[in-house]
Amino acid sequence: MIQKIGPINLKTKVYDSLKKYIISLNIYLKEADFHLDERQLSTKLGVSRTPIREAVARLEQEGIVKTIPRRGVFVNRKSKKELIEIVTVWAGLEGYAAHLIIKNSSDLEIKGLRKFCQYSKDNVLSDLENYSRDNISFHQHIMKLTKVNLMSHVLESQLVHLQFLRKKFIFNSNRALKSIDEHEEIITSLLSKNATKAEKVLRNHALALVDRIEDNLKK
Repeated sequence: MIQKIGPINLKTKVYDSLKKYIISLNIYLKEADFHLDERQLSTKLGVSRTPIREAVARLEQEGIVKTIPRRGVFVNRKSKKELIEIVTVWAGLEGYAAHLIIKNSSDLEIKGLRKFCQYSKDNVLSDLENYSRDNISFHQHIMKLTKVNLMSHVLESQLVHLQFLRKKFIFNSNRALKSIDEHEEIITSLLSKNATKAEKVLRNHALALVDRIEDNLKK
């Protein structure tokens, strides 16, 4: 749901609100309408159309939305090939993130990742919705721990697609159970200061999505 916003930092707030709304959607449901109507957005946000247009232009630069002549603005859905490319780049970034985290973050900060891992194999299957949400937060926090803002920005720009993939496949119970072990292995390897191992664990964890895309998604 889109919330009305006040006049302070209007451009940023409109952009943040629209991006948050888009990320909340499952943009790969074929029956859903992903057209962004400028007039409706203006009413829902309680702002003029000017900051809406500015936010849309920024989102289009990031590849999150696209403008189709004579039709309007639509959330940008990716092809199977493009999704695989996104995951491949993300895997590379997360792998390198291991080196930056070990260099730039304290053990206490790394241990903070565990707040997104408060699930056991006995209870995760009964709480997959929350686990899916915390799973995304875990990976967002990985990028924040690098202390390199651009790393987080790159992930955020693709989050609408990565979130869909993570959520889709986490509801496969075997994947949920396996990811619990993988998240703990990621944290342990970061705390051990073994950057080579941590890079491999993070990269492989991300690349596991590629096989699932190949097997489960159409073109």
